[in-house]
Amino acid sequence: MCTEKEIKEFMNSLTPEQIEEGNKKQEAKNKEMYLEFSDAYSKGYCFLCGMKLDYFDYSETCFHWFLNPSNIKKKHFKNYLTEGIGFFKLESYFRWLAHIEKPFRNINDLKCETTKSKLLETTIKHKNIEWTLTYGKSDLEGHKDSKNANFPHFHLQMLVDELPFIRFNDFHIPFSKEDLFNIELLKQENVLFKNSQAPGMTDILEDSEMLEKIDEHCTVPDNEEDASLNFGTMIQMPEGKTMSDEEIAEIFEESKRTKRPVRHLMKEHFPDASIVSGVTPADGVPEKKKRNKR
Repeated sequence: MCTEKEIKEFMNSLTPEQIEEGNKKQEAKNKEMYLEFSDAYSKGYCFLCGMKLDYFDYSETCFHWFLNPSNIKKKHFKNYLTEGIGFFKLESYFRWLAHIEKPFRNINDLKCETTKSKLLETTIKHKNIEWTLTYGKSDLEGHKDSKNANFPHFHLQMLVDELPFIRFNDFHIPFSKEDLFNIELLKQENVLFKNSQAPGMTDILEDSEMLEKIDEHCTVPDNEEDASLNFGTMIQMPEGKTMSDEEIAEIFEESKRTKRPVRHLMKEHFPDASIVSGVTPADGVPEKKKRNKR
């Protein structure tokens, strides 16, 4: 296991060209894996083990167990989750499942909603299943006075139809060596992890460039529950100018007919108006679940 100092020295030894080349290779690999995943998923198969997604055999552990296949019980996870199954790999798997159903909105990784005592807290939803992954400083260090958690670990909650299937305190899941290396990398100022194949709400709301691109293609959903983002817009007309009730009504009617956001139409109808929009997660974004002390 590399120390933080060793990792920092290694990162500083890389040239910009080496970093760019490494990023390109990793991005290509991630894209290839996601395409394999989505192709297998569309056919009802697991891209990892090759079995059907509803297949379960106690002796053949696989990430698709978290999709709640027939006859699986919480007790079946007992041995599986005593191993270092890979935190970052598992989170990516959950993200891909969420993204393939509803991009962005099913992944609540907002830092502003993370519990202060936690280093990471992410809630991800796919159909009727919801997972929350979390760990804090004490989890990462291991609980020294505990018999079954005195090692670096994370916690997982899994809800099925909003009912607990796995609770946070059911398992202390060990970090793998790769996980611990990645966590040390995250401490470096010049290292940024991006979920390019399955970005969450953080990737939208904290990236102005991506948010601008998304806004260009935004449409008004028929059902507000299908929305990923809520836009609040303030409009100020130039001094001496106003907009009539009839003009406002026409714009709202055009928005309803064309599915184009009112804020976009306002810019076209009143190009000299000052228009400022604020954006927040839509109500359909899953609420971040919290792990409380016993």
